[in-house]
Amino acid sequence: MRSICFQLVGDIPVVGPLWRDPEAARRFIERWIKRYESVSIKRCNIRLLVIRRGVHYSLAVAVDGSVIFRLNGLNELLLRRLVRAVQRKQVFILSPFVSGFPEPQPFVLTGGLGLVIIQQPAACRFNC
Repeated sequence: MRSICFQLVGDIPVVGPLWRDPEAARRFIERWIKRYESVSIKRCNIRLLVIRRGVHYSLAVAVDGSVIFRLNGLNELLLRRLVRAVQRKQVFILSPFVSGFPEPQPFVLTGGLGLVIIQQPAACRFNC
């Protein structure tokens, strides 16, 4: 299970897996962006789903009914902070984090790549 990081960047929530290698992080987010671009052109029905398995949670992003991303291994505290931030801002960024700095940094800041997901209030659904 890969570590999941969460950070507020300019009051926008950023969440993603932790990588040691910046190039691996770049390849990872490029695959996610390609996957997002390959789904329905409209992309108007985006839902966030939270799945609970024991003490760990998974965050799934579904577009037009198909789960295209899944982050496994979120703990309850991280999840609550993320849910509160997404409900307040109606936007979040999926981006890998890169270790090796004083603390992990989101690749959206260090490498300039991330997937911005805009939520409509009715489409933001968290099931625990």
